[in-house]
Amino acid sequence: MLENALYIVPTPIGNLLDITKRAIEVLQQVDVIAAEDTRHSKILLDNLGITPKKLIACHDHNEEQKAQLFANILQEGKAIALISDAGTPLISDPGFKVVRYLSNCNYKVIALPGPCAAITALSVSALATDSFHFMGFLPVKEQELNKTLQTLINKDCVSIFYESPRRILTTVKAIAAIMPQRELVICRELTKTFESVYRYNAADMYEFLQADEMRQKGEFVLIVDKAPNKEQVLDDKIILSLKLLQEKMSLKDACKIVSTIFDINKNILYKEALALKDNFN
Repeated sequence: MLENALYIVPTPIGNLLDITKRAIEVLQQVDVIAAEDTRHSKILLDNLGITPKKLIACHDHNEEQKAQLFANILQEGKAIALISDAGTPLISDPGFKVVRYLSNCNYKVIALPGPCAAITALSVSALATDSFHFMGFLPVKEQELNKTLQTLINKDCVSIFYESPRRILTTVKAIAAIMPQRELVICRELTKTFESVYRYNAADMYEFLQADEMRQKGEFVLIVDKAPNKEQVLDDKIILSLKLLQEKMSLKDACKIVSTIFDINKNILYKEALALKDNFN
């Protein structure tokens, strides 16, 4: 017997075997299943042999309206399961307004653990996992996209994004223009037949994707590595680049160019370069 509550139920992001036994039991027993797309979710439910007592659409455009309906259902002592098309609801998917409204009304909300593309990608990225920033989908407009990417230049943790196939090449090109040497990891079609993990710096990643249209198809998780540590700044190649450029321009201007080429914080680079200025003469 389920509790009188709203259950947040993650569903597979690809491989149908990834659904948990607990998730199946909840979906079998609840009085109502609230789904982002009822047609899409019915395919999953049919595969699991589940015939819901009631299936209701709950998406970005009707969340506020459905929140009140769900409150009425819970007031009757019933149980509701909230699912999205794939993965964990609310993570770049609908559900926040419903959960907030019902929580404010003192109804119980129970979250089940399960599939999440962002966490799955992070675990296989081979980048630092002690701290990360999940940012959902990047802005579509060029100015807003570049503004967002600029915030990553000095970010001290990895950043995780979702991206669509029609935008992936544009997004990687924009990253390469700002941080050409920053390491990127792209996870494509996670848990599906053509699952792929690509690891390159931003400039090379753009060339790699552009070389084969098949690499641009599917669902993507994009992970941008954190900014380089200060200790990593002035290796021999960077010092030589500064020395050669400073013969043609000011040290400040040379640092601007080198910071872009090597993806280094220009303020840190300039400070360190000043300390080594005598070596450039």
